[in-house]
Amino acid sequence: MAARSYDLPFHVGALAIILTVSTLACAFPLVAVKFPALCIPANFLFVIRHFGTGVLIATAFVHLLPTAFISLTDPCLPSLWNERYPAMAGAISLAAVFLITVIEMVFSHGRTMCSLSPAFDPHVALEHGPEKDIRTDCEDIANCGRRVNSTGQQLQRLIDANVTIDRTEIVPYKTIRKDIPVDFVPLGEIVDGLTEQDSVHSGKSKQKNAVLQCLLLELSILFHSVFIGMALSVEVDDAFIVLLIAIAFHQTFEGLALGSRISSLSWSDGSVKPWLMALAYGCTTPIGQAIGLATHSLYDPDSETGLLVVGIMNAISSGLLIYTALVDLLAEDFLSAQSWHVLRGRRRCMACCLVFLGAFGMSLVGAWA
Repeated sequence: MAARSYDLPFHVGALAIILTVSTLACAFPLVAVKFPALCIPANFLFVIRHFGTGVLIATAFVHLLPTAFISLTDPCLPSLWNERYPAMAGAISLAAVFLITVIEMVFSHGRTMCSLSPAFDPHVALEHGPEKDIRTDCEDIANCGRRVNSTGQQLQRLIDANVTIDRTEIVPYKTIRKDIPVDFVPLGEIVDGLTEQDSVHSGKSKQKNAVLQCLLLELSILFHSVFIGMALSVEVDDAFIVLLIAIAFHQTFEGLALGSRISSLSWSDGSVKPWLMALAYGCTTPIGQAIGLATHSLYDPDSETGLLVVGIMNAISSGLLIYTALVDLLAEDFLSAQSWHVLRGRRRCMACCLVFLGAFGMSLVGAWA
């Protein structure tokens, strides 16, 4: 790289452009929710939420994973990377998927779920009086934080509870004493009651899980944003202009996607956390640009160290983003039981089209950035 071709003021201006675009894109959904007086259309968040899901999926598969393979199989690297084990980028990405799975499993509210107590035995309950209520035991199970997403799982929970005195006699709903006649309560009402208990007692835990998922999503985005900024700052001439335009679109799409997810969470009044998350996203790529500005005469992205650092970090980011985009976003929005109550008919078709459109648009940007 010739020193005379490096236009420092132009690169500083590019840093300001990316900082502004990234921060505004991520904060815009938050502003739309926080200030309804702006009269932003009600469907705006719906559109960018599902469009953004497609953007994030394409970012993982079209931007990050291929770049990781290209970097880690470069001929400049030792034979371990490009001859003996050229699949290293995929292995690192897979390890990142397992890592984020373990993290979500450790911090999931389902970890505190209690198992059915051995004391829940109808034969034993007969000795404890006439008012032993099966609903009480079912509520105890629900209070443990179990997340039930389908009627089939709820029915299985009733089966697991072994609500029978013997193999031939079905226990009535309100009592398990044989000598007190009661009306049988339909199974549907039991399922409805369990569902209601789950929604009441696990609301806070689900909110914590949603916040954790959003943090992991932002973390996977921030990982590679630094290197995007560094790559931009070491480019010159026409390549720099093309990359600047592509990254501006990239940051806009990605920022709207992340901002829509942050804004959909139930934050407490006056909380600064969502705004800090938006600011963190807005500053990460400019931080990478600042590093590139300071080290543009030293940092060579085509060097062995540069290839390894960029390749490994892109592989990790792709794994994190693949898991988050597919499991926490796509599957949650379209495959969960709750989604069939929220998205139905034309609205579901529209959401699918938005996902495809977001993925297609980001895939096109992938030709340049």
